Amino acid sequence: MSSFIKQVLIGFSIMFLLLSQADRTIVFAETNPLGGTVDKCYPYKCDEKKDKIQEINQPEKTENQNSFGVGITEFLKMIFALIFVIAILYFLLKFINKRSQSYQQNRLVQNLGGTPLGGNRSIQIVKVGNRLLILGVGEDVQLLKEIADEEEYENYIRQYEEQLDQSLQPVDIITKWIKRTNKSTKETNENVNQPFHIHLKRQLDEIKKERKQTMKKLDHKESNIDE
Repeated sequence: MSSFIKQVLIGFSIMFLLLSQADRTIVFAETNPLGGTVDKCYPYKCDEKKDKIQEINQPEKTENQNSFGVGITEFLKMIFALIFVIAILYFLLKFINKRSQSYQQNRLVQNLGGTPLGGNRSIQIVKVGNRLLILGVGEDVQLLKEIADEEEYENYIRQYEEQLDQSLQPVDIITKWIKRTNKSTKETNENVNQPFHIHLKRQLDEIKKERKQTMKKLDHKESNIDE
């Protein structure tokens, strides 16, 4: 959904730039209305012609000033209209996402997610009522496992709800960058304030945890192959 919002914003930005370029006026330089050379200009005639030129140029200056003021007004109107349209689209998409979330929660059977395995095969996590099932989908559908552990059940549900919340909150690149910077700064400050042996112990615990997860995945794959 966030990618769709980005596409809409890019489209409106391009349209805004095109409209702003189209509003510019083109000014052409005018040749000397008197014509002739300097030798043909007599002193008493030059003064009269200068007065006439000034009278002719004064309305043109006022017209140029008016057109310049109208251009700024239209430019500001265009900016406010663009902001208004973007705000309407944002709240409309947010409302649609909330409606879809409530619809998903009220359904008896929900697909919480899955991953493709290749060859038209995939693993899907499906919630049927209060039961959480892991299904293998291929030429037929097989029940691989039913989640009976309450802690594991709550973990799956929490991850699914977090994904829905993220879809309801479209985040742009700047917000992501700010959050990532704040997170890295906070982690750096915590690591600096902690003693070295605590930091080393944490790193070793993370390595052990990753190793256990890897071994668990390998055992799970071997058990599936044996079946």
